[in-house]
Amino acid sequence: MDDKEIVLTEDQSPNREGTAHQAALGPKPKRKYFFSPLDSTYADAVNLDAETVEFTPEEDYAVKRKNRQSCVAFGYLQLRFGNAHVLDEFNENFGITNNDKWTLALSIFYVGYCLLEMPANVFQRYIGANRFFFLSLTWWGIASLSFVYAKGYGGLLALRVLLGIGEAGYYAGMIYYLSFWYRRHELAMRISLCMTGTFPGAIGGLLAFGLVRAKTSLLTGWQFLFLIEAIPTLIMASCILFFLPSFPFSATFLTPRERAIAQARLNRDHRPTSHGGATGWESFKLVITDINSWLFMIVYASFNVGVATVSYFLPTLIKDLGFSSINAQGMTVAPYIVGWFMVFLQAWNSDRTKERGYHVMASTAISFIGYVILATSVQKSVGAAYFALFLVVGGNFSLFPLVMSWAANAFSPTSKRGVGTAFIVSISNTVSIASPQIYFDSEDNFRKGHAISAACLFVSFLTAFALRTRLAWLNKRNAKKLQELSAEEKDKKDETPGEIPDSDYRYVFMT
Repeated sequence: MDDKEIVLTEDQSPNREGTAHQAALGPKPKRKYFFSPLDSTYADAVNLDAETVEFTPEEDYAVKRKNRQSCVAFGYLQLRFGNAHVLDEFNENFGITNNDKWTLALSIFYVGYCLLEMPANVFQRYIGANRFFFLSLTWWGIASLSFVYAKGYGGLLALRVLLGIGEAGYYAGMIYYLSFWYRRHELAMRISLCMTGTFPGAIGGLLAFGLVRAKTSLLTGWQFLFLIEAIPTLIMASCILFFLPSFPFSATFLTPRERAIAQARLNRDHRPTSHGGATGWESFKLVITDINSWLFMIVYASFNVGVATVSYFLPTLIKDLGFSSINAQGMTVAPYIVGWFMVFLQAWNSDRTKERGYHVMASTAISFIGYVILATSVQKSVGAAYFALFLVVGGNFSLFPLVMSWAANAFSPTSKRGVGTAFIVSISNTVSIASPQIYFDSEDNFRKGHAISAACLFVSFLTAFALRTRLAWLNKRNAKKLQELSAEEKDKKDETPGEIPDSDYRYVFMT
């Protein structure tokens, strides 16, 4: 730190307050430039304090409540691109004359998104979450704002690519970020609170229902949709830059003792580290040689076919049931609201029971039933088809926090977790490039598309079952291996500093 070297020493008295090493440090140095890495000295000090800090269950809970401030920043408004597609003015402005042009515009979003997902997580850990998410949301907000004045099909495709680049690393990065703040069995609900397509979907549908009627001499209804999406995002980006702590050791809303408690909570669970460890390339090799990574990818990719399509096609599907464009906007709200409750309840119960696999299978089954109803009854009963959309939205969107918290629980050390979660999202979303193309049969009420989505959800169900079975077997094998070790060998392993990798016999997978 500048020209002054700080030496961390142990106190003569036990450091039960968890503040001694932090107190030995001077004021935090200013980072030289925007992309400079975080200083590891403060992370080391907090980790040393966390080793000896003593705290009560009440203090544990109080710190966990304070940590919610790290979640609130991710609740930004996101309207649905599909809300604009049911409006003739939007389609005329961008030259969307048929369903093929629409599905191509949806697919091209995932090109930059997939390519940059894994590098983005590595970059986030290097410069800190606040600066990374500031860049991500600012880029995304400016791209969204550009839709207001863009024209032509070429402009639409270009802006969709830019949106994908801006969103790269956001969702996987958010999960990675939360893993530095919460224990493994606390992640699903926090992910569901921080991000879920259901809440912004409900708000987006409600706003779209009102905004499509707005018209001025400069702007018309569909342009207000993108304007009201971009401005809050840009405001949130600035707030994140100044107020979001990158890690617990840098949280200004926590006292030194609370920072030590926050770190101790995690070190007694999965020991995440903000610095050091394997490089991005080494972590990538660990991920691609781990069969669990590929099983998680299949689970995610299969259900994401439904997520990637229902997000954009829901207003269109409702309109095709016989409702007007304006009413279709309003009728998207109810499925998203019911879906939000399902997302929250599934995530809450999964954390409470410390179980993931059966919850994932339950959500895939619910969504599967919804798609089967759509594929068989959409032309027979409007009521049955609309009810099926509730099952599809609730089932699909509840899977994201369940699957990604499960994956985050299955990767260790921290560097592998960051690359692993990004790998799942990135590779799975290459499937999303083709996902919108399954809704090619608009003249048949997209029945073939619904049938393909149902088949994908069935694959996701079977893979989740296989994955849970495998992880349960690994836990039994590891427990048996540990029993075979001598007391001396166990003590030697326990004395090893740092994180426990998922290849270690001491690692317990959440099933």
